[in-house]
Formats: sequence, C-alpha cells, structure tokens
Amino acid sequence: MNRTLSLYTRIVGGVLLLMALLLNSCMRTDRLDDSPTRTVLVYMSAYNNLDQMGYANTNIRQMGLSLSNGRIMDHSNLLVFCHRKYGPSTLMHIEGYNKVDTIRVYDSVNSCDPAVLNEVIRYVKDEWPAEVYGMIMWSHGTGWLPKDKLHYIAPNLKYAPSRDGNSIVGGTVIGQISEPMTKAFAMNDVPKGQNPPYDCMELDEMVGAIPDGFFDYIAFDACYMGCVEVAYALRHKCNYMISSPYEILANGYPYSIVTRDFLNGNLLKACREFYEHYSTMGDRTLRMAGISLVKTDGLDSLARCFRKITADFRDSIPLMDIRKLQRYDTFDNHVMFDIQDYIDKLGPRKEYKDEFALQLNRCVLYKISTQYVFPCDDKEIEIKTFSGLSAYIPISKYESPGLNADYRKTEWGKATSFY
Repeated sequence: MNRTLSLYTRIVGGVLLLMALLLNSCMRTDRLDDSPTRTVLVYMSAYNNLDQMGYANTNIRQMGLSLSNGRIMDHSNLLVFCHRKYGPSTLMHIEGYNKVDTIRVYDSVNSCDPAVLNEVIRYVKDEWPAEVYGMIMWSHGTGWLPKDKLHYIAPNLKYAPSRDGNSIVGGTVIGQISEPMTKAFAMNDVPKGQNPPYDCMELDEMVGAIPDGFFDYIAFDACYMGCVEVAYALRHKCNYMISSPYEILANGYPYSIVTRDFLNGNLLKACREFYEHYSTMGDRTLRMAGISLVKTDGLDSLARCFRKITADFRDSIPLMDIRKLQRYDTFDNHVMFDIQDYIDKLGPRKEYKDEFALQLNRCVLYKISTQYVFPCDDKEIEIKTFSGLSAYIPISKYESPGLNADYRKTEWGKATSFY
C-alpha cells in the first residue's frame, strides 16, 4: 500500500511538474534564455521632402507604438538615426510610444556622406553591442542607377504616389513636387541653384561604408532597391536583404505592425505584413506593394548561371524589344525589368533555364506583389510575372549615353558581362 501510494505520489508530482512547465512555456515573454540580443538601426536620410511632409515623424511614432503594444522586448534595442530638414538631426533609442531617449545630437551632418553612415554604424556597434544586428535604410532610392544619368533616364519626371514624398488620397495628388528621383540610396536637398539640385550616395560608396558580415539583414524602405545589382553588391555585407523592385508608397513600411518583426528577426512575417497592409487598402489607388526576401549567399551561383545564359545571346541582347518584358519602373527610359522574365524571353536551352530558375528560387526566399503598380493612374503597370528582383538590360540604345558602361562597372556587371 505504501509502495502504491509512493508510486501514485510520484506520478501525480510528475504530471503537475509537466503541467507547470507547459504553462510556463505558454506564458513565455520576449526575453528567452536562447533568444539572441538584437540591435536594429534605422538609418533615415530625411533631409528632403519626406521630412517636409511629415513621413519621418509619422514612422518614428509608429515604431514607438509597436513597442508599447505588447510584451517588453528587453533582448532588443531599436535605434533611429534621423537626418532632418526641419529640426535637429539625432540618434535616438526608441523604447515605446513617446518614450524616446536622444543619444546624440548632430550639429552638422550629411546622411548622403558614406563616412556618416559608417560612423553611425560603428558607434552603434561599440555602444550598443548585440549578438545580431539589423539595419533598415529609409529614404529615396533608384537602385544602382548613377545620379549623372537621371536627366537621361527621367528627363520629365513629375510626380508619383511613392517615395518621392507624394501620396494620393481619393485620386488627388497631395504635395506634388519637381525634384528628381534619387540614385542608389538617399537624397538630400541642396541650396537653390546648385547643380545637380540634389545630393545622393553612390551604390559603391554605400557598400563601402558597411562592414563586411556585420548585419544579419538590411531592409530598404526606399524605392527600386530590389534589383539584382544592389543585392549582389551587398552579398558580403548581410545575410538577407528585404526590398521592393518598384516604388514604395510614401507612408513606407507599416511600422506599427512590422517593428517587432524586425526586432525579433521575423523577416518573412515582416514581408507578409507589409504586403497585406497595402493590398487590403480601401482606396484602390493605394493598393500597391511588392516585396522580396533575398538570401545573399547564393548570389554568386546565380551570377554564374546568368552569365552562362546571357553569353549565348551576346548579339541579340542589345537588340531586345524591351516593350515585351515585365518592367517595374515608371521612368521615360525603362531600365528595370523582372530578371526571370528577362531570362525566359531570351529563350535559353531548357537545362540552363531550369538551372537559373532553381538558383533564383534558392536566393529569393519570399516574393509577393499586388496585381498593379500605380493602379488607376496613367502610369499603371500590370504585374504579370514577379520574381522578386529586377535587372538591367544593356540594349544598344543605352550605349551612347553611357548607361551600359556604368552598368558594367557594378559588381554584378563585372561578374556577368561578356564584353
């Protein structure tokens, strides 16, 4: 009897212990013993109309709201560097809604200067150590395109409901401006009369400012950064890249929803929530979103597959009819096309085509797009195919203005060009 009772007691005790463990696991907090410490830097280059129209402040408030609505994230730090046109430029620690600790104030700074980007990254690394780092690059953008070619690519650029700082409400353009779109990443206003009337950070400068292997991910809240030329240039800088191959609406990422995802490293979830936020907009004119998650360690293999195919078509590529390809840009001279559609339209041998598609799927872990870019607008683009990355095509038309030469100077161009 005593032996039976002892056995019974041990069984009951074991069950109670198991229930306690299960209950404790259900009541988990964001701070887990095996959860890596994370520091996420948001680099906001807002010395332009994005600050003028209030988007920088709005997004910062949304970040704080996200941190306030949920469990305390004591394993993560969110830092925001913001170069403003109106008000002081600062580095902030965001802890919650209206809970902002100003770490540094900059008297004079240029966020388009790669030395500034490098200094901010190094300061964050030294003063806010973590096991894992992420960075969100927030501003304007036009992929790899050189700033001295913008006048050729888009000589009559007027407006777009996008990251140029405009928005459409009920079909009405709000805040129309005349400044040009930007190259690579970021755009600062410059004194009136200065030529060119903007300051940008070159792609190679941006890449050079980022330490090798430092970031787990880099996410671009900026237009057109989802091109293979940018992804390839960053392949040694981060493990993952999040970006859009076309334009992002001026409101940017829905930070009240996705900030926690970035802090937890839930990159796939952040991409899904970005898409769902815009694809379900009540106003159809705002229903546009394209996003991709790229794993960078497969990009060298992708480049080899790409070169193997394009080398067989070296004579026909300059003569391609780009009107038949899936494009993503709204420029006067189109330069950004779906990379898979580009390869498919070349008509390579089946084994080469299958090899490229397989490698592309290994690199692009997630991709999704709405059916239209700029719906209900005279620039409306129907998305019939979406691989998640765009690519430039060196057609003969772009030889004389020097675009093809600039393209061949990019890391991707060097790796894949057959000239």
